[in-house]
Amino acid sequence: MVVLYPIKPIYIERILSGEKKCELRKRLPKQSPEFILLYSTWPVKQVVGYASILETYNKCVKKLWSQVGSYAGIDEHSYFEYFQNSENACALKFDKVYRFTNPFNLSEIRENFKAPQSFCYLNNDIFESLKEREAVEV
Repeated sequence: MVVLYPIKPIYIERILSGEKKCELRKRLPKQSPEFILLYSTWPVKQVVGYASILETYNKCVKKLWSQVGSYAGIDEHSYFEYFQNSENACALKFDKVYRFTNPFNLSEIRENFKAPQSFCYLNNDIFESLKEREAVEV
């Protein structure tokens, strides 16, 4: 299972620098993804890399912070503000992260492809072809 996530550029940079080792979300896909495709939102608006997922978490907000806070790439205040009306918080912990040497637009995946609000599933065949692009493990 492969999922494309739109992520703000500030958090993309933290992922690619190794500071952020998980992606925080209010909900997870129904099936646990094996990989996520990293789409940097406005103003970058490009697919910049992908990550293999080690594990996923769905816990109460405080418990998840105590588990992933040291490597979530976000300060505690911002974390609790993001999850302020949520009972649970979710995280996808990265195993390996890869940066594409040449980031690309969503239209290179599929014509008229628009960034999803939260996430979208990708066909495994499409992802396998994207993995053939030059990428560097970070």
